[in-house]
Amino acid sequence: LLNLPDMRNTHLFFLATLLAAAIYSCSQAPQLPRDNWNDSVYAALDELIRSEGISSPDYDPQCRPYAVFDYDNTTIINDISLTLMIYQIENLNYAFSPDEAFGRFTANIPDLDCELKGILPENWAPDGPKLKADREDGRGWTARELAQGLSDDFAVLMSMKADGMALDEIRSSDCYLDFRARLLVLNEGVEHSFDYGIWCLWQPSLFFGMSWEELQSFTRESVDHWLSFGPIRSEIWDSPDGSLSVEVRKGMALPQENIHLYKCLQDNGFDVYICSASLEKIVEAMACDPKYGLNIPPENVFGIRLADEQICYGELAPDYDQTYQSGKTACIRKLIAPSHCGRQPSLIAGDSNGDYPMLSDFDSLRLGLIIDCKRSGPIARLAAEARAAASAGISSATDSGAPAGDSSATDSGTPAGVSGSSAVRYVVQDRDLSIPGFVRSASVD
Repeated sequence: LLNLPDMRNTHLFFLATLLAAAIYSCSQAPQLPRDNWNDSVYAALDELIRSEGISSPDYDPQCRPYAVFDYDNTTIINDISLTLMIYQIENLNYAFSPDEAFGRFTANIPDLDCELKGILPENWAPDGPKLKADREDGRGWTARELAQGLSDDFAVLMSMKADGMALDEIRSSDCYLDFRARLLVLNEGVEHSFDYGIWCLWQPSLFFGMSWEELQSFTRESVDHWLSFGPIRSEIWDSPDGSLSVEVRKGMALPQENIHLYKCLQDNGFDVYICSASLEKIVEAMACDPKYGLNIPPENVFGIRLADEQICYGELAPDYDQTYQSGKTACIRKLIAPSHCGRQPSLIAGDSNGDYPMLSDFDSLRLGLIIDCKRSGPIARLAAEARAAASAGISSATDSGAPAGDSSATDSGTPAGVSGSSAVRYVVQDRDLSIPGFVRSASVD
């Protein structure tokens, strides 16, 4: 028979071994690689992960901490929607016919005959693309005029393609040069002349006739092309008659810093979400594909959502806060926080005024990460405060006197002033389009 004291000793030794292993495991919680994070950014991220992740004695797996990232120009460098539009133009990959073209180019635009104010010189965004939309009579372009020219061009281009003309030859034609400039000018006009929700309905009309599966496959094809493009660079697309001109930005990068940050957060017990103003299915195509390294489950991606689950067309999904501007805050509060015992995000990352509400609306947010894209407006003021605080060696916090969580907006839909809680720390990360990727800034740290 076994000696009972020996059995107890063996049992105690086994428990002690398990406890030591658990302590060692906690002490060896995965650490964020240094990469090219600014010093203040890395220190803040590392502290957040240590204080709220699985190595923290206060960690509760039933109420896991979580992080929310914007996608365009935050998770990736450049815009997945606009690069897809450019790739679609350059490959003339459309699923609708010439007879349907005018309806697709004008879909969901509330007034086809008003001047598109967003493309007039006095209304250009200082951080937007270079643009020219001149007319001999001095009037502004209307959506109807731009779309009619697009439809005429489209019929000729589809005929060329059907006749077997090589794509490079088609691209050298005046018809193609007019088409690409005209479509991008219309895109800018719709986005900046009406409520942003109108653009969110108009842009998917370019994919009319595609299933979601087909669109996601095409998106990955576009992403693969732009990721291998090299340094991100701008081109000017002019119409042959010189009346239209628009700047397009080609290329895409997925910084290794973000791949490592997503993984480190997940390995340390955080849930990671994406909240984007791009189409949800487009973002899913890249973010949820393991080959790109982000490893986000589809249920953790929130973006512009259409009602139809089968085809890329139709109305916006009802009873869903579309994820642009203050809709991002509503999405977090209604669809993400309830899965985390109602707790607020630990980390929010963004780059634009469209991200400003979610960066400033949560008074218990631990860290706001701003990717510096040289914007103007509230996000620029918040970034400037964060840089000043980093230089002074103190935690940044908003200081406008506005109540915490206030996201009051101007008539343009951009939040007025800077709001937030003194407990919120903001940090700024630099990037370089010529790499393309993140760079460590000596001037900040």
